[in-house]
Amino acid sequence: MLVRFLRRAIPIGAVVAVLGLIVTPFLHPLSGVSGVSIGSVGISGGKVKMESPRLSGYRKDNRPYEVTALEALQDIRNPTEIELSTMTARIQMQQEGWVTVNARTGLFNSQKEKLKLVDDVKVRTESGYDMRMRSADIDFKAGTVVSREPVKVLLGSTTVEGDTLDVKDNGALIVFDGRVRVVIENAPARALAGPEREGSTPAPELLGPVKAPAAPNREPAAVDGGSPGNAPATGTRQ
Repeated sequence: MLVRFLRRAIPIGAVVAVLGLIVTPFLHPLSGVSGVSIGSVGISGGKVKMESPRLSGYRKDNRPYEVTALEALQDIRNPTEIELSTMTARIQMQQEGWVTVNARTGLFNSQKEKLKLVDDVKVRTESGYDMRMRSADIDFKAGTVVSREPVKVLLGSTTVEGDTLDVKDNGALIVFDGRVRVVIENAPARALAGPEREGSTPAPELLGPVKAPAAPNREPAAVDGGSPGNAPATGTRQ
């Protein structure tokens, strides 16, 4: 049940869609993409430096999007490698509302169509979901997202943490590995999210002995007739 809930709640498909917008202007010349603006362009240390690049527009489904960065660097000797600094991408999704991806640093390979995000990667949705990663590797051809560092997901009153994260088939399969911890506030006592698996550690209060329920407090029944130690029942026969 928890896995189904996570698959429905975590907007992985939206994340892949937003990250795809980040690299769109670098798959083709910037001058050929509509909705692109650049503060200035220069050469610095053998790299083409583009300050304040901004891409905005509408997808095929008429949903708006926007991608901004503090700067983008393209190596002249290796033009397939593009460095992004302090980047933000936003896209409007049908169920999650606006989805925002922030990262301090990104490295995109236009030939392999892979993007590596490092240093304070955050994914937020307008509906209240929040995902935090130290780093993430995105393969757009394969439709995968991989993080080999701790991941934290906030879903309202539920928190999911794992040592690693593997997302395959554009979000159809989501795997948290390592020390996976799930905290559900105001959950029913002794309620487990699912069967225990190797490497998991349930809460200590769930491991204690189960106390037998107390016997109900009943009034002694009246006895009809005399017997040693019992008073005979009284009454009037008709």
